[in-house]
Amino acid sequence: MELDKKYVFHIPIYKFLKMGLIPIEYEEILDVLIDRLNQNGYDSLYITEVKGFYKSREFDELLITIFTSSYDSLPESIFECWFIENNDVLEQEAFAYECNNSMFVKEIMV
Repeated sequence: MELDKKYVFHIPIYKFLKMGLIPIEYEEILDVLIDRLNQNGYDSLYITEVKGFYKSREFDELLITIFTSSYDSLPESIFECWFIENNDVLEQEAFAYECNNSMFVKEIMV
């Protein structure tokens, strides 16, 4: 079996407010994302904590990596809907994900 499509979803674990970086209570909403992915057949994934940089701000984030042979856009649709639904907790101005060798950054209209 060849799994030749790779998704990497970037999950912030801090939000930037006037007073600086604030930890996000992300555990519950992350469980929802993982459940949605599992319910749609994406039941093998990897979670890695990494250091990121955005607009000269350094922060930690989680990367969820999925390998699949499916060529639909369902994983990115699941992630995008989840992110927007939970942006009251995440409080981000944009979100990012990777598909194969491309990075997508989408601004959130508030």
